[in-house]
Amino acid sequence: MFIHIGSRTIVSDKKVIAIFNVETLRRSPLNERYLTDLPDEVKTIVIDSEDAVITSIVSPFTVIKRTGLDDNDLAWRRAHAERV
Repeated sequence: MFIHIGSRTIVSDKKVIAIFNVETLRRSPLNERYLTDLPDEVKTIVIDSEDAVITSIVSPFTVIKRTGLDDNDLAWRRAHAERV
């Protein structure tokens, strides 16, 4: 299955390792390698099994909804996120 992450970009759900919120990554200097030269409009960073960094202007919460994952599959979720 594939995940549409925005801007006509799709990634294989079998290769996706992580979907990150850029605002969360900016809180730690350890994540600097993922944030170098990142345009301001980028909201999501997807890391795949080949260590590729794929960016998207779509909210990470929207991208996660497109995966079909349920709450049991998520390692972390925003405290006040609404269930759809």
